Amino acid sequence: MSITGWRVHFARRDLAWPRRVTPFMREFSALFAGLNEGLDDLGVPEGQPFLISPAGGYEAALNRYFSVWLASSPWNTQAAHARDLRTYFDFLWFARGRHDWRDASMDDRAVYEWWRRRDERGPRLEDTSWDREVSTVNQFYLWAIEQDLVRANPIRQRAAAVWSPWRGGTGAGMVRQVPAETSHTVPRREVKWLPPRSYRLWRNVGLCGYDAQEMPRRGFRGRWAARNAAYADSMVRTGLRLCEHSALTVFDLPELPPAVSGVVNARAVLPHAISKGRSGRAVYWPVSVLRDVRDYMEWDRAEMLDYGRSRGFYVPTRRSLLVEDPAVPRVRMGGRWVPVARLDDGERRRLLVATADGGWEPAMVWLNQ
Repeated sequence: MSITGWRVHFARRDLAWPRRVTPFMREFSALFAGLNEGLDDLGVPEGQPFLISPAGGYEAALNRYFSVWLASSPWNTQAAHARDLRTYFDFLWFARGRHDWRDASMDDRAVYEWWRRRDERGPRLEDTSWDREVSTVNQFYLWAIEQDLVRANPIRQRAAAVWSPWRGGTGAGMVRQVPAETSHTVPRREVKWLPPRSYRLWRNVGLCGYDAQEMPRRGFRGRWAARNAAYADSMVRTGLRLCEHSALTVFDLPELPPAVSGVVNARAVLPHAISKGRSGRAVYWPVSVLRDVRDYMEWDRAEMLDYGRSRGFYVPTRRSLLVEDPAVPRVRMGGRWVPVARLDDGERRRLLVATADGGWEPAMVWLNQ
């Protein structure tokens, strides 16, 4: 009898081994040695989620949802889908008599909604969280119907009119099916603005360790305040998303123009590979913000690199992607040269750049110890 339920795992290569290898581990060393090659042969990207059933089985048909349908989606989207499906599948298993996801019914969904939203012993989800769960699980079952894995969608549907800007509103006869389980209470496009003065106060108090009068607090124990402030300022001023900003390498930043040039914004190009929805675009960095980022790289980042070198963190491994010539940012993958601009965020974390003294260092802009 399983007590663990459904489990979410993520594909990982080069798993860390204990320093002391036991006889049991030696027996299966050949199996683990071929794990990386097997993932490569199957084209499974690093970090791709997959579900394991309560019986410990891997269902190929089920997990094709992640490897095919969601393959081009951002990692956090894939992880959210996997966790929402696990929660629902666990409910079917433990609360509905070990029902399989293929056998889920509208009655199961009705009980599930009661437990998730209204039961005093349940999690009592916010409307926004519930609506996201409905959307992700509904998308999975639409895919499962298309793949002939299930006969019907357990999520009740309703007809909704489609708004058309070319027809002056709702077009006649233009309807689509949408989940009827959604809360219908979440406000749309609720935009809240933070005035510049309020933002600066938040940054100085929360990130830089000042008090409300912008005086240093003695009890502040935060580290790398300059880095954190530069990170926040550059996000606010450039409009970069969190996932985009965190994936920047030293090759993505524009050069700092001379002070005498009178230039107020430096232009850079955000690569398609790390932009949300592959919406690569021009990004304009205010010179004042870019100067703070360059100062962080010259001081704080350099200190972090020294710390990493002293502990041997930057030794290339089989999984490392090496930029041998920083003047030509490219890596060798699959027997060919690939520009750094075409690497996604996961591949960028594997980047090491050759240094003048013959060593290596990471290419990511934002580092910590």
